[in-house]
Amino acid sequence: MPTTITCHFPVTVRITGTPSPAGLERLGEVVEQALVARLEFARAKIAAAGFPEIVSADADDQGRTTP
Repeated sequence: MPTTITCHFPVTVRITGTPSPAGLERLGEVVEQALVARLEFARAKIAAAGFPEIVSADADDQGRTTP
């Protein structure tokens, strides 16, 4: 029987200075790209350790925009 482990973690973004409205809008995209890259890295490390069948908890809800 497979084991299910669910992980939740907070994300904190610190901004120095006063960004423009366009800068704040772009920030969301930058944070999302950084998170995707880190999660892909973690998935590769976990697979290399012998656990290749990692499935996202929201794999059936990829279009979700709210927590």
